[in-house]
Order: sequence, then structure tokens, then C-alpha cells
Amino acid sequence: MALAANVEANGRELVSQVTELDHIPSVRPEFPVPNEPNMLFYIQRSVNSNTVIYAANIDSNGSIDSTTPVVAYWRWYNVDGHKKPLNFIERMMAYGVKSVARGGSNGAVTFKVAAMPERTISVDLDGHGRPEALMKIGERWVKLDYVYLQVDNSGLLPSVTAMDIFGIDKLSGKALRDHIVPH
Repeated sequence: MALAANVEANGRELVSQVTELDHIPSVRPEFPVPNEPNMLFYIQRSVNSNTVIYAANIDSNGSIDSTTPVVAYWRWYNVDGHKKPLNFIERMMAYGVKSVARGGSNGAVTFKVAAMPERTISVDLDGHGRPEALMKIGERWVKLDYVYLQVDNSGLLPSVTAMDIFGIDKLSGKALRDHIVPH
């Protein structure tokens, strides 16, 4: 099943096509799949295996930390896998956590990734006390797994030519892919 939609966001038109899948594929199987404590989701890019990780900060009471609920950082897999903070430009224009709003019993929060302000991500604890990131794709709430960016590095600044958001529909348990391209 596929659903297509045009969305205008910040003066840009995005074309989105949602597809149900048998499973969540690995777009680049040669890239490492991160397994970080309290990881919510990750972003991989076509240009190299370096990966941006989004993780929940969990306090000593087992709730989402109220001061810094979500952190984003690099794993530089194309070097040695070390952890590296996002730089200023990456935080402000691309991968940074923006517009954090708090609420809910376990310290649930919502936030946006800097480069996708039209998409809100909700973070809460699941039934087992593990943090999860939820996003609405079409009319469905999806537990995010990962995002894959097709990047063009030929200009002064990199540009995203396509984005795939992968996750699991919370109601049906089916894998979904939201393929988004600028129009």
C-alpha cells in the first residue's frame, strides 16, 4: 500500500510517499547499525558511514531527564567509531534538537530536528520503561527506527536530495517507509 502527498514546508514543497513493507530494510548494509544506550533512532547518510544518534537522557528515577531530554551526537564509523558532538552548524541547521516541549507522566517530550521543522517527534517510555521516539507518518503513529539521507556533496554545503524515514506502525506492527523528496 502506498500513499503520496505534497507538503509545503518553510517555502519548500516536499513530496512524500508512504509504503508498507515486510520488514525494515538496511539501505546500506555495509554501514554499522548503532546500538547505543537509550537510543531513539539514528540518521545515516549516503556519503559515508558516520551516523547521527538520537538518545534519551534517563534520570536516576527512570524518567526522561527534564533538563536535557534528548541528545544528538555522531558515531564516526568511517574512522574508529568514536563519539563526537555535533558542531554548531550541524546543531543549528541540520541535526540539532529544536523546540523541546515537556509534559506527560514519565517526562515525555516532543522535539523537532533542525532541518525538518515540519515533523514533530514525541519521546516517551514504552510499556517496558524503554524510551521510544514516535512520529506521525500520514495518519499513523510510527515508532522510528532510522532515517536515511541521500546527500549531494557537490556544492558549497551538502544538500539532501531524498530522505527515507523507517519505522513500525504502533497499531498494526507493520514496517513503514516514508520516502520524501524536494519538489
